Amino acid sequence: MTYLFALTDPLASDVARSGGKGASLAQAAQHLPVPPGIVVASDAYRDFVAPLREQLAGILADRHLDHDARSGRIRALMLAQPLPTGLEQALATAIDNAGLDGPVAVRSSGTMEDLPGAAFAGQHDTFLGVRGAANIADAIRACYASLWNAHVLPYRERMGLNHLDAAMAVVVQRLVRVGASEAAGVAFSIDPVRGELDHVLINASFGLGETVVAGESPVDEFRLQRGDFADTDIAIAEKARALVADEAGGTRHIMLPAEQRSHASLDEAQRQAVARLAVAAELHFGFPQDIEWAWQDGTLYLLQSRAITRVPARWTRDESAERFPNPMTPLTWDLCEEGFHASLNHSFRLMGLPPFGDKWFVMRDYHIYGNQNAVRLYSGRTPTRMLKDVESVRAALPQIARQFAWVQELPVTWMRDLDTYLIEIGSLMREPLDGLSLPELWDYVLRINALGTRYFLPNIAISLTQRTLYAGLLQMLRLALPPEQAQTVFDQLLAVTDTKTGQVNAELWSLSRLARADAVLVQAFETLPGRDLLERLPSHPAFAQEFQAFLQRHGHRELDFDAYHPTWIEAPHTVLDQLKILCQRPDEDRASTERHQKAAQTAMEHRVLSEAPEELRYLVHEVIRLARAYTALDDLEHYQTTRLTLPLRRGLRAIGERLVQAGALADPSDVYFVPLRTLDAAMREQRLDAIPAVVAEHKRGYEAATQRVPDWVYGEQEADDVVGEVLKGLGGSPGVVEGVVFVVRGPEDFSRFPKDAILVARTTNPAWTPLFYQATGVITESGGPLSHGAVTARELGLPAVMSVRNVTRLLRDGERVRVDGRNGQVRRLDV
Repeated sequence: MTYLFALTDPLASDVARSGGKGASLAQAAQHLPVPPGIVVASDAYRDFVAPLREQLAGILADRHLDHDARSGRIRALMLAQPLPTGLEQALATAIDNAGLDGPVAVRSSGTMEDLPGAAFAGQHDTFLGVRGAANIADAIRACYASLWNAHVLPYRERMGLNHLDAAMAVVVQRLVRVGASEAAGVAFSIDPVRGELDHVLINASFGLGETVVAGESPVDEFRLQRGDFADTDIAIAEKARALVADEAGGTRHIMLPAEQRSHASLDEAQRQAVARLAVAAELHFGFPQDIEWAWQDGTLYLLQSRAITRVPARWTRDESAERFPNPMTPLTWDLCEEGFHASLNHSFRLMGLPPFGDKWFVMRDYHIYGNQNAVRLYSGRTPTRMLKDVESVRAALPQIARQFAWVQELPVTWMRDLDTYLIEIGSLMREPLDGLSLPELWDYVLRINALGTRYFLPNIAISLTQRTLYAGLLQMLRLALPPEQAQTVFDQLLAVTDTKTGQVNAELWSLSRLARADAVLVQAFETLPGRDLLERLPSHPAFAQEFQAFLQRHGHRELDFDAYHPTWIEAPHTVLDQLKILCQRPDEDRASTERHQKAAQTAMEHRVLSEAPEELRYLVHEVIRLARAYTALDDLEHYQTTRLTLPLRRGLRAIGERLVQAGALADPSDVYFVPLRTLDAAMREQRLDAIPAVVAEHKRGYEAATQRVPDWVYGEQEADDVVGEVLKGLGGSPGVVEGVVFVVRGPEDFSRFPKDAILVARTTNPAWTPLFYQATGVITESGGPLSHGAVTARELGLPAVMSVRNVTRLLRDGERVRVDGRNGQVRRLDV
């Protein structure tokens, strides 16, 4: 078996083989100034530890030992164990071949270092100034032992990682011999301390950079603008000593002359070079980087590079207002949060991006906020950067085919796995709940949640891929057309997509035609609200039968993301309120209109493909096809996700009823105001005394949240985005219309929406679609060109402006406005 690989060997770029640090260095060595070295592959560690595994398992299982005792015993075994047969001889040959006859750095490189939230920074050992094959072999053995350092054991346990699954590769690299008058340190291609993506942050000191990495000594700090690398902040520390290589081996500290201690460790040219290296590493890896660097004899070297996956949070509604427009109950959020973040990092891995090590969404004052700094960190990292010009596209074709084959495969595998999910949903709905104990009912709820987490794992990738495909298609069109013409062609290419929501809307339309055929029922629709209409349906059996069949097919559709709110089948009057709107519309030949739209779409596609360069036609065709496929898939994914709500509400209703009987709740639905940890403890321990006070606190907070407009930036009072009489947002659907507005805050307002008004809402979802047939324009507080409101508005030719902050507060019913959907502006005409 081959244990040793040069850093320049492409095989060394595999994390499983070289560990996180080794793989990163191997990738960097292709184009960046990395000192020469070799990787001792993780297979060498696995063979090294194989004879010890039984003893290791016994030590780990001994409950009488604390982490220090376990670590001491395991490390002693490691340090006494010989390296695999032949490794030392092969190592001596490789050292000679790589020219590593001087002092080297021997660095641990764990295979778990790239896992989400598990950087293992500083957890494993590095040895500097090691000389000779025998000493290097001892340092490798010591690196292996450091996998079992006492502080590493609880770290892995907190991460939920199996100790025996951990493995270690080792990097043996020429030591950059930084002198006492030279500098080394770390640099960040963005500022992760302040969350400023337009600055480079550098920490530096004289001598070897281990003092900077370990935080052992004072350091100089430099902040530079990314654009021109001009200094913006400089803080010079008093640096009394430096770490340097010892000629006898290892390292030693020396005292610095008094006159040197307060001098900057980097001059202007040097810190600009370090900043440029950090940005070059970011460009090479396609993501902001945290690098270690060192100067020797006027040459700058890169010693390590890893992705920055944590930044200070800036909680805003930019990313969350569309998905979560309304306050959320604690239990619903707690149940779905883990699954959401698991899906997010799964999606990032598919897209070749590092996992995010922190929270993307959180609940604050019962509203959901997104980490806008995280959004900025990950935005712009998609493959559209390969599409700068036609030549770039041609050059990128092999990489696109290799790196993004999963985009073609995901719809197929998702549809395959959908069957299993739907079968499990059916099984859960059939399970009898009568007679189950509270712990058994809670287990039922947790099984539903686990099913949802498994099902949802690839679903964020679907949404992100849809966005990427849209951006890629528009970018390719802009290579050949002026921006406005490119946008028009783009709109035509994606104007008609067969979606599940379209199918549901077609069924609603058919129901409205059936109702219009019954004169008595039409009159009832005209005069009665949906709740009263329900009582009249038995007198109209033909309609009632079709309406009930519709609810059986689609009754899981939600009124709100929060499972606290009922679905269509539990609140059928809301569907009748939608039908009231459709019943007012005269008969239309919708099939003919759709055929003409599809014909125009097909003609535009043929024109685009005929004018594309021949070698790019397949790519253009696939991007168009996949953009449509992912539009339908994104819609279907959401439709099927909401099926979870029925068994979840069923299980929680049963728990709520038991808690009412026990005197812990006043109403079964109050169970949604109990946070997950509190409810889990109460269900497992059968101790319910804490529940009433917790419910009272959270219900009071939730109800207060429903009466206020949340801060757009959490904790900040922002000025409204208004310029004179103009409200600014994002263009969602082109066109200009003037009219009066009507603010719809929820399904309870559907029946009051006047014909030919401009719809104003926080956001919309598929259940709101019938309102669009009454509206002449659309304005929302959230969303963008891919939101439900924008897509539906484009399909119906309605001007729409999205992401107008606080618009439901700024505009009043009956106020006249002009909606400019192309330019994303709303002009108030009554001001």
